[in-house]
Amino acid sequence: MTEHLLAEQRVELGSAPVPGPALAALRAEALARAAFGTGAAQITPETAASPWPPDSAARLLAESLAGPWPPIEAPAILVEVLRRDTASSAIVATGMDAFGDAPWPDAPRGVFAFGHDWAEPLVERLQWQTSVTRTASGNEARQGLRRVPRRWLTYAVGHGRATDALVADWLADHLGQRALWPLPQHAAHITEAVEAGAMALAVTPVKSDTFGPLAADVRLDFDGLQGWDGDERWILIRAADGWQTARLSHVEPIQLWLADPLSRAVPAGATVMPLAWGMASEAADFAQWMPGVVGGRVTASLAPAPLPDMDLLGDPLLDGLPVWPDGNWRDDPSVTVQAVLTRQDLSPADPWTRRDDPWPTTTFQRRYLASSPEDIERWRARLERVQGRLGAFWLPDGLAPVLWVSADADPEDGFLRVTGEDSSAFWQRPAACLILHPDGSRQHALTATCHRDQHLVLVLRSGLEAPVPAGSRVARLARCRLDHDAVELYWHSPELVEIPLTARQLPEPRGNDRHTYTPS
Repeated sequence: MTEHLLAEQRVELGSAPVPGPALAALRAEALARAAFGTGAAQITPETAASPWPPDSAARLLAESLAGPWPPIEAPAILVEVLRRDTASSAIVATGMDAFGDAPWPDAPRGVFAFGHDWAEPLVERLQWQTSVTRTASGNEARQGLRRVPRRWLTYAVGHGRATDALVADWLADHLGQRALWPLPQHAAHITEAVEAGAMALAVTPVKSDTFGPLAADVRLDFDGLQGWDGDERWILIRAADGWQTARLSHVEPIQLWLADPLSRAVPAGATVMPLAWGMASEAADFAQWMPGVVGGRVTASLAPAPLPDMDLLGDPLLDGLPVWPDGNWRDDPSVTVQAVLTRQDLSPADPWTRRDDPWPTTTFQRRYLASSPEDIERWRARLERVQGRLGAFWLPDGLAPVLWVSADADPEDGFLRVTGEDSSAFWQRPAACLILHPDGSRQHALTATCHRDQHLVLVLRSGLEAPVPAGSRVARLARCRLDHDAVELYWHSPELVEIPLTARQLPEPRGNDRHTYTPS
């Protein structure tokens, strides 16, 4: 039996040590289960599987701690790797903040508190689902199978901090489980320092929709999609000295009201980000630059975002379809022409082939930039309107040359006299056009064929809204839809988004094919 006045014990492996109540220190490399006396003042193991220090333990130092039950009176606990903790209210552990678990006692889930590295864009992926069927005339019958898109966020982690090495451990504990994920693209900054116990945060201008509830109970009723009106709204506050979470009661344009008093003081300039329920279900790739410093990407599936404000669109309509602006030509957009061929004769000598889709299959690639909150919301509304491959729109094709109006045209004429070298070969199909006046105004019209009499004449299928003066430019529009259900938004900053899109040209509808899609 251990003597009651034992001052110190050193072991390399202790499976079940039972020292006396006057033990002052215990140092071990591996400790399976410690149950020593109430007088132990210090325990320093390198590996502790299930330590149980006494009520008066003053200090606990461990390199790896699997399942600790520290005493209520312990003033400090220092760990290098903390796999699971009871989050006792009387313990303030810096390892818990670095590891990313929620700091409040009754938290059921963890928080991904690792900041996004804005050296790489934050990728937000929206994915709809559309059923597309070709009709006999070459048109399409489309049906939307998913009204609310699935949303993924890909974070870039790795800042050269000491906590970078804990990202892999955090994912090891939370992979496949629900956790709280921040939304860096909707981040705001605190403008005035606040003390502990405050009930409001003064922030830069924010929108109440971006600081929405954690999860959406989406349902369809007579007023459309509903379910983004939950009460649980949480935010992540990141400062230079650590992070904390807080629950919101309501949101004002320049002030966030908290439901509970703030746990720690927050300096001015700290970042505030809304939280959403999500789950990391894909493997994360990390590159180790040096011991303790890693970098990589983490992808999480998040709760759907609230619907955008459709009133901000303001896009002109032509034949019931919106006219989208042209994209950014900085990256030399490419054009692809495809066709489906069926081999009728498999003989190697002279095989017979047949084209199964006698309609245009041209695709246009565009890259759009949104550099203001209004532009970003407008583009979210455009994507919500088309819902992947469901909705159609007009888009400048970029293949046909731009025509110049050579004579003034009256709205009752029904044609435009234009100039252009060999332009009739590019304007022979029915389409639409964008007419740019010299004074900067514009109007749209449906076009037929372009032919020559004494001059080049562009026949119109719809009336003009206003007279067209000579010198106006005419750009051809193609009737398109998106060629993919998944759209990726590359957030370079909270106010700069890059959107690469691929549009497929559609044939002109005829007869009963004018109604080509029906949302489910």
